[in-house]
Amino acid sequence: MKFSHREQMLLLVTGAALLGGITYFAAQQQVRAWRAARVQEDDIRHQLTLTQRLVGQQSGWDTKLAQLRRRLPAYPASKDVTADLLIRLEKIAGGNQLTLLSRDVERESRHGDLYELSASCRWEGSLDALVHFLFDLQQDDAILDVSQLTVTPTDKKPLRGTLTVYCSYTRQNAPGATNAVAVGTTSKGGSP
Repeated sequence: MKFSHREQMLLLVTGAALLGGITYFAAQQQVRAWRAARVQEDDIRHQLTLTQRLVGQQSGWDTKLAQLRRRLPAYPASKDVTADLLIRLEKIAGGNQLTLLSRDVERESRHGDLYELSASCRWEGSLDALVHFLFDLQQDDAILDVSQLTVTPTDKKPLRGTLTVYCSYTRQNAPGATNAVAVGTTSKGGSP
């Protein structure tokens, strides 16, 4: 079978177009894979840079952690801390004319050699009293932290609301406690 010159050209162009199309579709998957690999490589480089920077900051964070642990009060292993926490909260609230209407203390939780006790309180007082109360909580030697705070305006003069205070401390002679943590200090006034 003999093809004319025109048919040969048409066959050659059709074959070239077909070969180009197949190559394009085959290469398109490879180009997508190559682009995905480049994005992944950039992400890994970014993570590596971030990790190296964090490792470089480790000594500074260790120093800050050691300073923070020295501030934690240390209680005997068998002592119930609930009463001390409630007394401290009442003292700070009373000194700032904030009334604690109710207190609900949760069970003690342990996180390694660190212990935590939380108290949910309903309160009543002025905005000024609340601000001073929160400031004094942050200034106390023990690690006290307010995690939740609600403020509800009322028809009467004082505001009302709720707050949850977390108290962090260590235990002396507690199983698994390290010497650096068990040497904590007591707060002002002799009782944490």
